[in-house]
Amino acid sequence: MKPSTKPSTKPPVRALLAALSLAALACSSRGGAADASRALSTPSAIPDAAAAPAPVPTYADLEPAASDDRGDAGTVTIKLIADARRQAHVLWGRKDLGVAPVEIVRPRGSGPLDLTIQAPDCLPLHTRVFTDRDDTLSLRLYTEREAAGLHGYAPTAPAPNKAPTTATKTRRQF
Repeated sequence: MKPSTKPSTKPPVRALLAALSLAALACSSRGGAADASRALSTPSAIPDAAAAPAPVPTYADLEPAASDDRGDAGTVTIKLIADARRQAHVLWGRKDLGVAPVEIVRPRGSGPLDLTIQAPDCLPLHTRVFTDRDDTLSLRLYTEREAAGLHGYAPTAPAPNKAPTTATKTRRQF
């Protein structure tokens, strides 16, 4: 049999496979989709019948913008408001942050703050504030007399004064 000498109207299959493998190789390299679109845009790599695929968005394209328009994007302000007549001190561990009302400025996402609010003649108030957003916390402090009406409050009984009845000596036995 004689090979046919008639020209084919289909694009060469080898050229099409070469272009696709070149595109797949370029997408898997570090350059990502930008290298693939550059590799496919060369006239020798793309046959006339094949169209260049649309660039694939990369991970960095899908992330929101890192910088906000606000100047304080890296900090949060937590406001603690209490009755000024109570002279309530805000404590963070051993550190006294001042008398309420107080504004605390911390880095955003730096972890929760466990605060203790102490005022004369009032029960101590323990609270936790989070640093993921700006927040305002109104504090309500109770005296022991006012706290008797709160659900679940039990006044602490005074410790009985135990005087030693007799001095006893213990002997060690070996």
